[in-house]
Amino acid sequence: MKQYKRYMKKYGMITAAVVVVVGATLFLALNKDHKDKVDGKPQMTAGRGEVQVDPVANKANPKVGENGTPTSKRAAESQQAKHQEEIIEEIKKMVKPEWEKMNQFADKRLTALMNEMQEEYKAKKDRNLDHARMEGKYRAIYNDYEEDTKVMVDKIISNIQKEVVENNLNSNIGNEYLQLYKIEKEKRIEKVSNELKKLS
Repeated sequence: MKQYKRYMKKYGMITAAVVVVVGATLFLALNKDHKDKVDGKPQMTAGRGEVQVDPVANKANPKVGENGTPTSKRAAESQQAKHQEEIIEEIKKMVKPEWEKMNQFADKRLTALMNEMQEEYKAKKDRNLDHARMEGKYRAIYNDYEEDTKVMVDKIISNIQKEVVENNLNSNIGNEYLQLYKIEKEKRIEKVSNELKKLS
């Protein structure tokens, strides 16, 4: 009987020790799980290109790829759009000197034409000569000048469109420059018309 009691006492101590160890292990595990949730750390790890799942927020977080590049579709589209905008700005910088040169050339020819028109008008008026045909004459000269300017514009736009195609851009930047040309052209036509009215 004493031997049985000794055995039970020894067995009871061992059992108690096991219970304590198991309990401590569970406590530490639960405590770490709780801490991870509070810190907002995901409980599932994902491999490259996969999605990490946050059990606390119960939503998917896109994993960041190599070099810090987001792999989500929306972020990729935004990055692509930004890249295209940068290329478009570079194209505009590239054509700016040629575009300004073209406008300066057209304005300079127009100024010279109006000066010539004024001198001829004054000379004919001083001599009491007929100047009725001057309007048709100088309009025709101006139209020839504008055709030369349009050739220059078409060349610039052609170079722009070439860059658009080569860089696979979703942009109609060439049309933007065509509209700018039309605005400048209307200004030149208005100047010629106003000057011709003075001669009538």
